[in-house]
Amino acid sequence: MTEVRDLVLGAVRDALLRAELPHSSGERPFYVVPPDRTAADDLVGQFTTALVALTGEAHHAESLGATSDAIADIAGVYGAASYLSWSEVAMGCVGLVETLTSRGLRRVSYDLPFDQPGRNQRVRALAEVGLGVTGADAALADSGALVLASGPGRGRLASLLPPVHVALVKRDRLFPSLSALLAARPDLVAGGSNLVVIAGPSRTADIEMTLTHGVHGPKHVHVILIP
Repeated sequence: MTEVRDLVLGAVRDALLRAELPHSSGERPFYVVPPDRTAADDLVGQFTTALVALTGEAHHAESLGATSDAIADIAGVYGAASYLSWSEVAMGCVGLVETLTSRGLRRVSYDLPFDQPGRNQRVRALAEVGLGVTGADAALADSGALVLASGPGRGRLASLLPPVHVALVKRDRLFPSLSALLAARPDLVAGGSNLVVIAGPSRTADIEMTLTHGVHGPKHVHVILIP
């Protein structure tokens, strides 16, 4: 058996020494992506169904005031008096902080110091904040997932640390699938230091298959679909 093995490996080594790489033009591979004929209303319905299946909740708001009311109502359900959030520009909802303040919600800054002891202390303090509010670069209708890219005004803690994550999603950012999104927005992959796909609340199962929510991220995810 050893002799046969040596013969096979020797043949492979000899072939590799003689092999030549095919000519590369440097052009990107060409992929055929089928055209998307899904109506916007159908995408909303598909996304909502998929999100609910993940134990997330979907809401609809047609104005800044209605968006603020929805966030305030969610905060009230979970007893949250303060929140972390992306910047208003990044969320695509200018004026939101002021309207949430008028509804009794306080925005907490979450800039972290560079020294590790100070950083740890600040994160422990921020862990008391009950709500995180972000925008989203996209929402995927087939899976109910959110796609978030980090960057200036888009801190990762807002979607990771609080037990409740509220994402504001513009309806024109609904895509049928991840492949459709990447075909339309290839810039997202290189656009930030971190790109995440969030498929509902955090879930963890132990060896006995006991499912627990909220161990490695938010326990509750709410999506507010806005114009």
